[in-house]
Amino acid sequence: MTYSIFARDGTSSIVLKRENREAAERKARELTDLGWFDVQIEEEAQIEEAECSGK
Repeated sequence: MTYSIFARDGTSSIVLKRENREAAERKARELTDLGWFDVQIEEEAQIEEAECSGK
């Protein structure tokens, strides 16, 4: 799974990606401590490409 972290600071917004939940939560706390607000974490399902034979 990939996790996206969304945050705003009044004049801009940011989207960061992390490979696991713990890293996403750590970064979200860091952003909050730096004054970012509306910090949210969303889980993204990874879709693997299936092989297509074309037949």
